[in-house]
Amino acid sequence: MRKLAAGLISFSVMCEPAAFAQPINTATNSNFPAAGYLQIPPHFQPRPASAVDKTSTPPPPLPTYAQPALPEEGYLWMPGFWAWRRDVPDYYWVPGTWVKPPGAGLLWTPAYWGRADGGYVFHAGYWAETVGFYGGIDYGFGYTGNGYQGGRWENGAFFYNSAANNFGSISTAHIYERAIVADDEAVRASFNGGSRGTKAKPTPQQGRQARDQHIGPTAEQLQHFQMAAKDRSLYSKLNHDEPGVAATSRAGVLDGPAITRSSTLLEGHSTVGANANDPNDRK
Repeated sequence: MRKLAAGLISFSVMCEPAAFAQPINTATNSNFPAAGYLQIPPHFQPRPASAVDKTSTPPPPLPTYAQPALPEEGYLWMPGFWAWRRDVPDYYWVPGTWVKPPGAGLLWTPAYWGRADGGYVFHAGYWAETVGFYGGIDYGFGYTGNGYQGGRWENGAFFYNSAANNFGSISTAHIYERAIVADDEAVRASFNGGSRGTKAKPTPQQGRQARDQHIGPTAEQLQHFQMAAKDRSLYSKLNHDEPGVAATSRAGVLDGPAITRSSTLLEGHSTVGANANDPNDRK
């Protein structure tokens, strides 16, 4: 009952309309609303897949980036992902970040896009006691396409796998080291299905879990989603699929020394050639 209440509360918060003032960068175009105003897109967390969440445009390739340092013990990693904004229309990158779980024993199942009925449908991320299906997408840092190898809960404390996490200057006794085992079904594509997406399919247990009631994103995560939606530099049409802020150490903080930029921007050449996204994929 407590989990159900938490999920319903988060759902009602996210469905509330909101608008925010936003300075306009005159060096960019285009398809955005009138100057001085950017409307926050309808929230996509947590909702079941539906026509509202569907687009005919495939999500861009996943950018490659280094993980920012853990800000403090007790935080868990949330991978970055592409979100869709219908009124632009365009994808914008939600940077990966460290977040505080809503309770002990809970793990984050990342959001993902899947091919369905000739389009691409968004599947929201959620908190649960086990990591569910997220499309077989290799998000890195312990999320190899199936499950999570970046850490585990023991007696109410979260233990970090040093093979998957960047601790920075944090010293913790809650640590172990175990090699990351790659999922043979995972590829560096940003969506599931079709001829160019991942081929993973949910197990019966994962299918049941996806239909169960979940705990939605925390207030900290919601703020992070909203900040990303207001940042013009994170939109695919304006950054050519290479967001300047790929990840950040704290949710909602999109500038300063704690951010991580795309590896492509840092190195000056593409590092995502293995991503097989194809705008013409319609199979």
